[in-house]
Amino acid sequence: MSNKQVDADVIIIGSGVMGGLIACQLAKAGKSVTILEAGPRVKRADIVERFRNAPMKMSLTNMKLQGAGSPYPNPPHIPSTYGSYLQQMGPVKYPTKYLRVVGGTTWHFGSALWRMIPNDFKLKSLYGHGRDWPFGYEDIEPWYGRAEHELGVSGMDGQDESGQGGKPWPPRSTPFPMKGLTPSYMFTRLSELLQKGDFHPVYEPNGRATRPYGERPICAGNNNCNPVCPIGAKYDGTVHIDQAERLGAKLLDNSVVYKIEADDKGKITGVWFKKPDGSEHHLTANYFVLAAYGIESPKLLLMSTSSHYPKGIANSSDQVGRNLMGHTGISMNVMMKEDVWPGQGPTELLVYLNNRDGEQRKDIPSYKTKVRNTVPTADFASTLIAKGVLGSKLDEELQRTSARSLNFAVDIETLPLPENRIVPSKTKTDGIGLPVPEIYYSVTDYWQAGKEAALKDFDKIATLLNADVLKIDTSYQDRQHIMGTTIMGDDPQNSVVDRNCQTHDHPNLFIAGTSVMPSASCMNPTLTGAALSLRLAHHLLTVVNV
Repeated sequence: MSNKQVDADVIIIGSGVMGGLIACQLAKAGKSVTILEAGPRVKRADIVERFRNAPMKMSLTNMKLQGAGSPYPNPPHIPSTYGSYLQQMGPVKYPTKYLRVVGGTTWHFGSALWRMIPNDFKLKSLYGHGRDWPFGYEDIEPWYGRAEHELGVSGMDGQDESGQGGKPWPPRSTPFPMKGLTPSYMFTRLSELLQKGDFHPVYEPNGRATRPYGERPICAGNNNCNPVCPIGAKYDGTVHIDQAERLGAKLLDNSVVYKIEADDKGKITGVWFKKPDGSEHHLTANYFVLAAYGIESPKLLLMSTSSHYPKGIANSSDQVGRNLMGHTGISMNVMMKEDVWPGQGPTELLVYLNNRDGEQRKDIPSYKTKVRNTVPTADFASTLIAKGVLGSKLDEELQRTSARSLNFAVDIETLPLPENRIVPSKTKTDGIGLPVPEIYYSVTDYWQAGKEAALKDFDKIATLLNADVLKIDTSYQDRQHIMGTTIMGDDPQNSVVDRNCQTHDHPNLFIAGTSVMPSASCMNPTLTGAALSLRLAHHLLTVVNV
């Protein structure tokens, strides 16, 4: 209930998709909500212009970046993750790229919005690895449907997303809000060729509009979903932040929260934040939601030490920051002997999921194989020019390579390992004196078994396509899917939040987003985080009675 002695009913830390969804639900119910965002507001036109004018440094190993670094702001108080902000301390690099701006990382995400499947929630009990969730698919299924409606997901109703080419899967109680995007010639031709080897095409559910949806226009196929959709057809977190503000929520940008306060009984009493000039400010609320994504959320909790909480907030289990997961992957570049014309439409849509599920998960992790629908023309051009290819010959070669070059990327499931963790640095700080994140990350023999299986798939795919393999990269590629660092569970001794995303240690502190996920599956986690966030908001309004 509202309390005049505090600044808001609820303070939400983070203005990405998770924070925006929760803010909308609470503001719609008449609650006073304040959202604190570390970074600034950005304008789509400015980001598009910076991207257009950036020197092209596209890499074949990470075609998704499509530019020199990032066109997003890089002020001292929110250093860009494209630089040296993330300190890598482990044997495997975890160079994830997230945005600290109003709207969050969905500004530059590829827009893949997948559901997990039922067996993903029972990894330990079914296959002997990782952890089980404290609830099953049937408990989150209605929230997946609501999240798809909120985010405006387009997809193919009736397809088997297990990759086996069978019955519709996973179970759905509602259809997709929008029909799927029309497959391009490349998607159709590859599907014809690869089906001969029992690779069943699956079209990716995504957040691109195929009809006018809210204020979003129809996707025009600009093919630069990352780093920015130039027309706003792709969902990003500003959709719900804007809605929340219209409903009365208050947003404070350029406000870097650096400390969460709690009294000796465990109640969170307030937060401290800094502005870019270093000035310090304090706010109070009855309830708090931490939605600062999987690196900044645990860093903040671990920074918030006191005499009562020497290990930080919500950390009696010593699990805050631990169990860091992602989709560490490999890729293959091939050259076709026929024109298939990649680069038409969105940056990704066609995937293969032959090893998404099955008894093999006892020995091999789940993995997804996706066709990257991008063309690194600038990379091709610089290589050809360096070889002395110029004039009409250069034009001829660019047309040939652009029409025939393909990249296949595999995203491999990882496990929640307690040694894989993020902590605040004790030696390096940012521009306003706050510790930068240190990351320790590694993979297991289980992951390596997935890599070996995927390499066999690569060989089979190249043969079916009659394509020349240009390069296979097994250098632990990061897919920018952060999970696990404030892990969910029923046992307060080995988890941070309960099944309702409420911290075990603090009854008025909740954590939203993919950091609570106990397993990673092989699928992009954004839709699961959104479903959990809507479920969290419902719990706050109906059970907690904010």
